[in-house]
Amino acid sequence: MPTHNKIGDVLVAQGDLTAALTSYRASLAIRERLAAGDPGNAGWQRDLAFSHWRLARYGNQPRLHWQRVVNILTELDQQGRLAPVDQKWLPIAEENLAATEP
Repeated sequence: MPTHNKIGDVLVAQGDLTAALTSYRASLAIRERLAAGDPGNAGWQRDLAFSHWRLARYGNQPRLHWQRVVNILTELDQQGRLAPVDQKWLPIAEENLAATEP
């Protein structure tokens, strides 16, 4: 799973967005299964949010993915389970979501 994201990051750097999206989607599918199987695992929820983050940046449905990032990070924050190191990402995600508004 982290491997899919790392491969995707390398492919983006090489300019192969199509292949990168394939890797990011593979990572998302794995993380969705893990997060659904253990919703109480904050680490898996966080990883799911950041899979959506990559697809929001590079995919064709940014609003959908930014909304999912915001929802996951907000829920973790409200439950007191958003790690301090990750708290900076919520306002950035909210700003990116707002920028996708029509």
